[in-house]
Amino acid sequence: MNSLRHFPLGEPFPVSPHAVISSLPTMEDVRGYEEHDPRVMDALKSGYPRFVVHAFVQKLIEFYQQREGLVGHAAVLVDGRRAADDLLAELGGQVSKWQVEEGIYLVCCDVSAEDLAKRLRKYVQHLGCGIYSRQAEDLLIKHGLLARAFEEAHVAGNVLVDVERVLADQIGCRAADVLLASSGMNAFYAGFRAVQEFQRTRGRRAWLQLGWLYLDSGCVLQEFLGDGETLDYSYDVLDVDAIIAKIRSYGESLAAVVVECPTNPLIRVCEVHRIAEAVREQGGVMVIDPTIASVLNVDVLPCADLLVTSLTKYASIEGDIMIGALAVNPDSPYYADLIGRTSRYHVPPYVRDLQRLAHELQDAPAVVAQMNTNAARLCTFLTGHPAVKQVYCAGCSDHVEEVSKGDVSVGSVISIELSGDMEKFYDTIRVIKGPSFGVRFTLLCPFMYLAHYDLVTTAPGRAFLASVGLDPELIRISIGAEDYASIEAVFAEALDFCLL
Repeated sequence: MNSLRHFPLGEPFPVSPHAVISSLPTMEDVRGYEEHDPRVMDALKSGYPRFVVHAFVQKLIEFYQQREGLVGHAAVLVDGRRAADDLLAELGGQVSKWQVEEGIYLVCCDVSAEDLAKRLRKYVQHLGCGIYSRQAEDLLIKHGLLARAFEEAHVAGNVLVDVERVLADQIGCRAADVLLASSGMNAFYAGFRAVQEFQRTRGRRAWLQLGWLYLDSGCVLQEFLGDGETLDYSYDVLDVDAIIAKIRSYGESLAAVVVECPTNPLIRVCEVHRIAEAVREQGGVMVIDPTIASVLNVDVLPCADLLVTSLTKYASIEGDIMIGALAVNPDSPYYADLIGRTSRYHVPPYVRDLQRLAHELQDAPAVVAQMNTNAARLCTFLTGHPAVKQVYCAGCSDHVEEVSKGDVSVGSVISIELSGDMEKFYDTIRVIKGPSFGVRFTLLCPFMYLAHYDLVTTAPGRAFLASVGLDPELIRISIGAEDYASIEAVFAEALDFCLL
């Protein structure tokens, strides 16, 4: 597998119809992707599945539209009646649903209603409730529209039970406390709804976000809070005294505190134990997302009432599965109130995604350990290179020992600010470039451009980013398990060039 090379625009990696990463090799391509340039969009036959409609899913949508007489409508495919009903509740009477398979719904609106169609697609993105490539593949095969291709998977026994057991061991709980979801975003949404529903019964309506949450997690908090519910922010996760003072200021109105640990994209580890203690004292729910390092590397459940995570990263080391999980801390005083509510909102993973995950989990611990080792070594190299102005990694955080399972590197993700020309570096480096992380091959992305293009392209947006300590030109790197010397050589080449 030659992963340290240039990848043409739109090439997926790994070589699989289910790859979640497609190449955006230049900054011109990144801008074209964000601006929906036909040159770029036509080249992307796949991509991160919540953002790019997979070719299998699109073909299936068109088949159902033809069959149901809905050609000319904007449409999405949604897994589960609850998710379809949530979309209708949010978007009103101009949206309709059609059950096209057992448990599968085509949700449509008039194609001329452009703003409504955009909101429909965005809500599916935020809820993580769409169907993904393996399920679409099987339905296309069922209808005689596609031939089956072979892929390795674990099919013996009860694969759901097997995966839950492995994850429970990594998280530090019982298998009964783990709920698998169709994506990390759906796990977050289900957890959010469970906490919201519970805390509303107690009259608690104040939510606090710590640090810079992943784009769609932040959107869920912004879009789905109801009347009387508020959302506040503490962007500096290292100023714990200020955070605790704010938590205490809410009194009995505190509903929940939401934090990523480590944070994305600055890979910081806060004093999560102190924060959790303050949240518990106030009667709030502590929600922690450890995706940036994964449950394979950090132990944060003791600080959480609810843990939510993407398994597309680290657990799916090949980068070809959309799947997530949430876990309720059995020692939480709210365990009984949350454990049942989470299952009302989640979308279960498709069986073939589970089977593929079970197969990859067999190798994941060893591969992730090599990724961690490579990341620690590359961090040292980057810190000493003149083209690098700042390096962010979990191992550089003062409180990393509080959550690390052992290796202080804590994950494979590093972010850097450059002294040299970011665009020259990005266009030159010989790795695949696109969203996602935590896979066996090295990849990187210009994080703020892909996650917050609206901010990096306006003066007020850039001023806001500066006010919260985020460089618009930040590069987020996910270090793979390749030979370390080869990884370092690729980075040295691009960093040296960007200084010219």
